[in-house]
Amino acid sequence: MSTASQPVTDLSQQRVGQLVADDFRAAHIFSQFNIDFCCGGGRALSAACEKAGANLAEVKAALLACSAVGQKEDSLKQLPVDKLIDYIEDTHHTYVREKAPLLVEYSQKMVRAHGEHYEEIKPLAGWIRALVEDLVPHLMKEERILFPSIRAMAAGEQVNSCFGHIGNPINAMEHEHNDAGLVLEKIRELTNNYQAPEHACTTWRVCYASLAEFEADLMQHIHIENNILFAKALALSE
Repeated sequence: MSTASQPVTDLSQQRVGQLVADDFRAAHIFSQFNIDFCCGGGRALSAACEKAGANLAEVKAALLACSAVGQKEDSLKQLPVDKLIDYIEDTHHTYVREKAPLLVEYSQKMVRAHGEHYEEIKPLAGWIRALVEDLVPHLMKEERILFPSIRAMAAGEQVNSCFGHIGNPINAMEHEHNDAGLVLEKIRELTNNYQAPEHACTTWRVCYASLAEFEADLMQHIHIENNILFAKALALSE
């Protein structure tokens, strides 16, 4: 999120319109903080935050985090297919297997402690379990069927499979990714965007914070597969 003439350390003095021109994702951040980047695009970030009543430090942190994600994505695009698959398995698949059982555990504790008094608790636990029960076999299908086939293609080997073109299992995985996104929408709705109520106990708060972290990781996970790995695989098939 920096221009050639102004370093990141001087971010507060950069014009919001230029920040959006440099990286369109800045527009999403400005919208979240009610910062005018259109008609007010000529304002320095510090002045734009003051006018919007936004916390400058929070806005700068969000912009820098977004920039870091973009840099990481660029580096992932440069990886060969086999290394990219290694990264997905070692980072995101491992994360799901470690964190998903904890989400189920937290939600079940909430059911036992609060399920009779707060109507959102039981359906929330049900959606969490549904998400986990969908994700675990999904990971196995990728690791045992799709990813080995993509690795073989990248190595120039003959792919002997029952699924035909590589696009067929890719379409199936993308469909399951969409299903996971729909379940997350239900979970977000039931948790008020992961905002625990004032009366929430520690487990309740930990569960909501863990869900927010889990969604962020899963969205990045899905993005890397759908838009980087699968795109590379389809290009190889051509």
